[in-house]
Amino acid sequence: MEIYPFLTISHIVGIVLGVGGATFAEFLYLRALKDGVVDAEEKIILDTTYRIIRIGLFLAVISGFGFLLLFRFTGAEERLLDPKLWAKMSIVIILAFNAVLLTMHKIPFWLGSSLSLTSWYAALILGSWRPYPYSFMETIIAYVIAVFVVAYILHLIRSRFLRKS
Repeated sequence: MEIYPFLTISHIVGIVLGVGGATFAEFLYLRALKDGVVDAEEKIILDTTYRIIRIGLFLAVISGFGFLLLFRFTGAEERLLDPKLWAKMSIVIILAFNAVLLTMHKIPFWLGSSLSLTSWYAALILGSWRPYPYSFMETIIAYVIAVFVVAYILHLIRSRFLRKS
């Protein structure tokens, strides 16, 4: 079996699990908080969703590392200089650190939640967009702005949805 298709499929599955899991986590968390309490069943569902996100992150990181090795050892080193690749790697590193910080309760939930959702969608967009015309800095600036826009949107959704009638 050729390694490139295997890496591509693994990477896509990882991103799909991450994007889908992060999206569902937001909806499920919001739904769980509607009554003001996350009960045992809701906690089990959320824990399962977070486990799916971690599996997606693992697959994305391992397959991404596999791509780096493949490029290096097959003479495709020029691909390692792609600003889109470095932006995506930076965002995935932020995503991994964010997951650790959220697990340890060392980051405010509003920020961690926004970082997670924005990072997964950014990884999806960066992986899909060809050709990609933006520099590393343009991408990172857009990403940082997107994190705070998403945080504000999530705040609006939560405050409206969780408002007591």
